[in-house]
Amino acid sequence: MYERIILPIDGARRALTPLPFAEELAATWGCPLEVVHVTDGDEPAAEAEPEGYEVRRLQGADPAATLVSQARADPPALLCMASRGRSPVGESLFGTVTGRVIRELHAPLVVTGPHLLTPSGPPRVTRILVSLDGSTTSASILPTAHRWAQELDLEVVLTHVAYPVGDPVAGPPTLPEETRVVRAELKRTADEWNEAGIDTRWQVVEDTDPATGIVRQASHRRVDLVVMATHGRTGLARLLAGSVATGVVRRSPVPVLTRRPERLH
Repeated sequence: MYERIILPIDGARRALTPLPFAEELAATWGCPLEVVHVTDGDEPAAEAEPEGYEVRRLQGADPAATLVSQARADPPALLCMASRGRSPVGESLFGTVTGRVIRELHAPLVVTGPHLLTPSGPPRVTRILVSLDGSTTSASILPTAHRWAQELDLEVVLTHVAYPVGDPVAGPPTLPEETRVVRAELKRTADEWNEAGIDTRWQVVEDTDPATGIVRQASHRRVDLVVMATHGRTGLARLLAGSVATGVVRRSPVPVLTRRPERLH
């Protein structure tokens, strides 16, 4: 599927957290893992670098633009990167870089957040949670998820997080039309994927916060990867200020595979 995996680092130990996952993907697809350090030449000494890898150092005043360019180079690469680097408190420089890459890269990107759980062994991917909100933008992640599921023989859980409806004391709640439409789409997609040989289940769960609901289901379902478009109903302008995708990355115990669609809806 991919001919190159790129792990961007900034010299901080936290930037190395995606390394085991990146190594597993590289081994799975039989492709090289490239470690790159983009610097503007005015950074403190590196705290940590991965052993056994030659770090390719790239000069660039705009690290995010440089990484996007590297991912788009021939052949295209899959980026695996941490959401934060030098500072564990607040948004660090590296976290800002990752946010911009999420916004600007029209290609799959694997991101690990500060709450990533360290696997006891090789971080194999066997089950993924695909988050959908009923929008065209959200559904744009489906071809990527389908391709990963087919090529890696993955189990899939299609998930929609709906806002709680009704008051159980007042009687049976009325299911909103929007939720009924999403349920039908999830079932149709699951049926199609199962017919194609992909073990697929679907679910609609309730939560007052979509990101929290997704993270809870990722833990409950014991998935190895969350897959989602980088934005849905919240809009691109709010991506770094509390969007669903950003909230999931910040709280998820597993890596998150994101993709920004070519066209916004």
